[in-house]
Amino acid sequence: MTNKASVFFLIFCAGLVFWAMAAGAGWLYLDAQASNQEAFASGRQLIVHSSSYGFLPGAALGIFAVGLYLLVALALVPFGEEVRKTKGVLVQKVAAVVVVAALMLTLLGQIWLSHRWEATAKAKGYSPCPPLTLLINRMTYTAWTRDVSLCTDPQVSQIVQRGGPEESKEVEALLQSRQ
Repeated sequence: MTNKASVFFLIFCAGLVFWAMAAGAGWLYLDAQASNQEAFASGRQLIVHSSSYGFLPGAALGIFAVGLYLLVALALVPFGEEVRKTKGVLVQKVAAVVVVAALMLTLLGQIWLSHRWEATAKAKGYSPCPPLTLLINRMTYTAWTRDVSLCTDPQVSQIVQRGGPEESKEVEALLQSRQ
């Protein structure tokens, strides 16, 4: 394999890996949104929200931009050194702008999505559990409930450990069994 062919192959593989990662981040975000909508529609007494999913749209854009940069760099490999120098500088500038935009989207998007989620939860009658009650070992997870006494209930504390949707379903089953 010649030197140009191996560079071409490596950049092509790296670009595909970055695009697959961007698609994975997008899928995770959409899955989290569907899970949130299902939790609101279920009417359960306790639901859990992770603010870390707000980072995914910007992260997906950044990963996509790096993959695009690699594939464009790949397209310039067959051309001579002069073309790579002139076009490569333009590609680097555009990629830098897109990566900076992705960083801004990552931070601002997370703030906006978390605010939107909290506003929706409050409109549906949920309030966050006080600090140091549920999910104290999960930095980005917050338990939201319609009955604040659930936040200090020892049986609920035993069930809610990781913040998954199955745990809020178990809490709902517990509450049903108490009635």
